[in-house]
Amino acid sequence: MNKIRFEYKFTAIYIILGLLWIVFSDRFLNSVITDQDYLTKIQTYKGWFYVIATAFLFFFYLRMHLVKLRNAEKKAIESDRLKTAFLQNISHEIRTPMNGIIGFAGLLKEDGLPVEQKKEYIEIINSSSNRLLNLVNQILDISLIETGSSQVLKQPVLLNTLMDEIHKSWSPKIKKEVILSLSKGLNNLSDCVNTDEYKLKQILNNLVGNAVKFTDSGYIRMGYSVKENDLEFYIEDTGLGIPSEHHSDIFKPFRKSEPETNRFYEGAGVGLAICKGNLELLNGRIYMHSEPGTGSVFRFTIPYEPLSLNNSFVEPANSLSSFEGMKVLVAEDEMLNFTYIEELLLGTGIEIHHALNGKSAVELCQNNSNFDLVLMDIRMPVMNGYEATRLIKELRPGLPVIAQTAYITNEERHKAIEVGFDAFLSKPFLKEELLEVMEKQFIEYRAKRNL
Repeated sequence: MNKIRFEYKFTAIYIILGLLWIVFSDRFLNSVITDQDYLTKIQTYKGWFYVIATAFLFFFYLRMHLVKLRNAEKKAIESDRLKTAFLQNISHEIRTPMNGIIGFAGLLKEDGLPVEQKKEYIEIINSSSNRLLNLVNQILDISLIETGSSQVLKQPVLLNTLMDEIHKSWSPKIKKEVILSLSKGLNNLSDCVNTDEYKLKQILNNLVGNAVKFTDSGYIRMGYSVKENDLEFYIEDTGLGIPSEHHSDIFKPFRKSEPETNRFYEGAGVGLAICKGNLELLNGRIYMHSEPGTGSVFRFTIPYEPLSLNNSFVEPANSLSSFEGMKVLVAEDEMLNFTYIEELLLGTGIEIHHALNGKSAVELCQNNSNFDLVLMDIRMPVMNGYEATRLIKELRPGLPVIAQTAYITNEERHKAIEVGFDAFLSKPFLKEELLEVMEKQFIEYRAKRNL
């Protein structure tokens, strides 16, 4: 049913009120007053009363409506401003790394380039690619959070290992005048907790990344401690700080608080919004204290759910010899992706078999009992990776199957675990990431087979 327009509603209310007033007031007055002269005077006063009463009534009614319109107009103007700023910012954030990728890839075609210069160009291409990938991931993550599609996937997490990884990854990126320190609240024997590793790592990386971006000298301190039933993490820096007028909006999407300088700071303005959204899903909270010129302190909490360390954590052997003689089935319909995996596994001693779709993968597993591991793409023709994995697990329940896919949402991770995948590898992945996941699964598989 279509909503009645305001002008029609307003006119209808005015007419109905007038008719009701005239009919019922005249009936009442005629029943109690017999003097016609006096009745005429009362009718006049009645008319003035109606005019004044409806004037006040409609004043407040119109005012309420206009306030809504003005608020909607303000929101529309702010939304349009943010949209324009966002598109300009995204355009810059996309074109800058693309310029580095396309430009330096073109330069690599030139003959006679020194080896060192080639390495420099390749490093620029890798850096630009990672920046572009990070932007895409952030836009996808904030979209999932805002639509309520993001889900929590809890699993055992070694906190100290995770913190060490983040510290190690950011250490080469800080300025020479900055000291990055790490403090841990638990020892290595009691740091296993139940939480969503992907979301926690994303929160920490966003906060540490902001600190690295805006801190030119001094220190950046990161760490955590146990406070009653919570884990409290903190990231403290001596950076530029955030003006107080931006504190209320800094956790909203596409807001950026940048100092009045000629320097441009990269980023889409969604990092802190992702942090807040993830923490709401994890039943946590985030706090901030920041002043321009003195730096910022971000603290956030998540529920503390300790777990006992068990044999599910297998230390990697860090040796390619552990792959010697391993037979791997790669289910991948895109030849470019299969060729890339082939190149990554070159020199490892792995015997690679290829299936172009899920159905072929199931048939190969059915006819060959010597496979030690399966790398399974999710989206394939004929039969997708979910159905193929389900059937393979029916044939060989202990065979490790690793999902390697461009789908990165936690919902997909949930679905992959339910189907029977043993691990999840998000595209694009590096050689170290692929080998680490494969080695862990292969060691576990051999240990179970030897029992």
